[in-house]
Amino acid sequence: METVDKNTAVRENKIIFICWLAYTAAYVGRLNFSASIVAIIAELGATKAQAGLVSSCFFFAYGAGQLVNGILSKRYNSRIMVFLSLAISSVLNLMMPLCGDISVMKYIWLANGIVQSVLWSTLIKTLSEFVSDEKMPRAILVMSTTVAAGTLAAYGISATSVKLGNWQAVFYAASVIMLISAAAWFILYGSAPKRAEADIPQKKSEKIKAGRAVMIALFLAAFAGIANGFIKDGINTWVPSVLYEEFGVSPSFSIMLTLLLPMVSTLGAAIAKKVHEKIKSHAAMNLIFFACSSVLCLGILFSLKIHSIAAVMLCFIGVACGMSMINNVITSMFALDYRRLLNAGFAAGLLNTFCYIGSTVTSYTLGAVSQSRGWNAVFIIMLAVSFGAAVICSAGLAVEKKASK
Repeated sequence: METVDKNTAVRENKIIFICWLAYTAAYVGRLNFSASIVAIIAELGATKAQAGLVSSCFFFAYGAGQLVNGILSKRYNSRIMVFLSLAISSVLNLMMPLCGDISVMKYIWLANGIVQSVLWSTLIKTLSEFVSDEKMPRAILVMSTTVAAGTLAAYGISATSVKLGNWQAVFYAASVIMLISAAAWFILYGSAPKRAEADIPQKKSEKIKAGRAVMIALFLAAFAGIANGFIKDGINTWVPSVLYEEFGVSPSFSIMLTLLLPMVSTLGAAIAKKVHEKIKSHAAMNLIFFACSSVLCLGILFSLKIHSIAAVMLCFIGVACGMSMINNVITSMFALDYRRLLNAGFAAGLLNTFCYIGSTVTSYTLGAVSQSRGWNAVFIIMLAVSFGAAVICSAGLAVEKKASK
């Protein structure tokens, strides 16, 4: 019996590891454009709106694909689909620097969004099927670090590449990383472990009884997802440009400073886990994090006014950490906490779709706003979005409590 338990634990750890590896690698192959955007704009002579449109094309395709793949994921052969997604994305990353034309890049990045949209819902489905209740909190925590780890890798490689005068290298590196990860996934996935008995869905009557509360919670999470994607990817995409334009730092050093965001955001996953132990309501958690982010957006505006790079970086880091925690609540905790009442792959795909609705809007919109109105206008918009999300979560929390009684 002890040997069986040990073998089960090994298989569960292996599943958690390859899910983490696959999604971290995918993040490197999607954020590398944003990480190198300052250098790309300078070399290709593109406007910020044109460069932002490339990112928006990815976010649009990824978000729309999430909805479709969330519905279809339960029918997928996870081993094949994740492998193909990473492998094709690897090829598309290789094509980006070879084309050298911003107008063509948006179509390549659109295709990249389509193929990568398979991943999250399929990975969450895999975890929900193969990981026991006892190990699920660990799986949630591990998967929540993928965003920070992938961002750190993408921006770290980009900073080195730009410093050496070769921004193209970040796409070549991402291509190699994803190809290796695809091979590792295919080999290590092996035969799927038996589904944990504790993970068998509840009876239909139990699902109906909890249906109203779950639908309200799902609506609140979806709305929070739009605001989260807007702020999170707005920060990730444009912080290097803010530092370059407002404080005169070099493109490579602006990327290096931006690395502080994912480094500290890694702590967000652990903080969110601790908060969730005390506060079970996802709406309440999001309310707290959005409220804190609103204060920090005010701090960014003040820091720009007094021209303090140290103060503005502290505020950027704080907002990034808050958005990392909210993203963890929405795309990991919610789907896996409600896995007995909702198809986990569908919930993960649906909520990620709403996150990327915000992401789609932010890259082009904020690039255009900054070009015509300056960075103050950008962060006033972020403040309004963050504060509005906090208000909605606050109002929705009362409804959520009433419905759950």
